[in-house]
Amino acid sequence: MQTLFTSSYLRIHHDGFAHALELEWLDFANSAQLRTGLNTGLQLASQYHVRAWIGNLKHMHVIRPQDQEWINTDWFPRFAQLDVLHMAVVESEDVLNRQGVTHIMHHALGLAPLSTAYFRTVEEARHWVRTTAFAFQPH
Repeated sequence: MQTLFTSSYLRIHHDGFAHALELEWLDFANSAQLRTGLNTGLQLASQYHVRAWIGNLKHMHVIRPQDQEWINTDWFPRFAQLDVLHMAVVESEDVLNRQGVTHIMHHALGLAPLSTAYFRTVEEARHWVRTTAFAFQPH
């Protein structure tokens, strides 16, 4: 796996075998950081033609309501234009983050990837992307 972006709050990795991009959130991200990170993810997903997206939220904290709104109204419609077919979400240890993600995904139902799965560990998410999700990708 190749690391494409590194900051104090986020690392973005590319798994060429699985055609996947992994956003590994390291801590709380303020609005500017969250938006920079998600927009960078979109750019890299397009550049690398990924088919799967892993959101590793394990260490991410609360996503503020205004950022949840931005994700649903601005970011998700742009995300939907990508060729991403599968999204794996590694759930946060932070209950407020989990509630926010549930809210975001509920409002993004029509825009979410074809298949979305939730995991407790990044290893489980990577395994799903490399096996189950990868098996359904057009080659």
